[in-house]
Amino acid sequence: MHLIYFDEVKYDPPNQTSFWLGGICVPHLEVQGIERELNEISFDAFGSQNLEKSTEFHGIEICRGSGNFKGRPYNDRLEILKRLLTVAARPTISRLYVKINPKNIVASSTPPDKIAFMYFVEQADDLLSSKETLGMLFGDYDEPSISPSVASLAEYRLGVTRWARGKRIRNIIDTVHYAKSHHSRLIQLADVFLYCLQFHAQNNSAPWRQGIDSVISGSGMLACRRKIWPLRAEWP
Repeated sequence: MHLIYFDEVKYDPPNQTSFWLGGICVPHLEVQGIERELNEISFDAFGSQNLEKSTEFHGIEICRGSGNFKGRPYNDRLEILKRLLTVAARPTISRLYVKINPKNIVASSTPPDKIAFMYFVEQADDLLSSKETLGMLFGDYDEPSISPSVASLAEYRLGVTRWARGKRIRNIIDTVHYAKSHHSRLIQLADVFLYCLQFHAQNNSAPWRQGIDSVISGSGMLACRRKIWPLRAEWP
């Protein structure tokens, strides 16, 4: 059994011109060990291992020095980021993401987040199939996305995913489970992973961005199963 934790980076032009959905796929027997390791990082960073908002890891806060990391020295933040990405990059964890480029969609009324979720389910199911195992999905609690994603997964499991090349979903079981990110270290790790992934894809010429991107590039976490769509103007 594998557990797949995922998060999103919303489409927000002109600052963010794509919609990203991605996460980490973890063997269930390793979850507790990873939680312990992340709790140790939490204790070093915050002086507590408690699952609270004040001890929560967010990629954007670590990279930009905001939220729980406001006022933290740059090098301290880089070290925390490096430790987190080292966990995300371990060989037994698989990383996967979907990047939707709305400007290249010629004709579709389907919102980017729904397209991304469909492709993410396909990618996750294919990954689980390659491992000859079953898996469950766990996402960051985002009220507008919960009911549609639960309904969509149920539809996919009963039939196929949408559009002309719909796929059968055979290896994802049950429903999509959601939790507040401060209640799950693994969802926090998925957040940090995905934020860093999209950070790496941006213009990182500024010195402060170069340092962060150097940590991301050197972590090994960029080796991912991916779906980027559409690469050019395309009909669904």
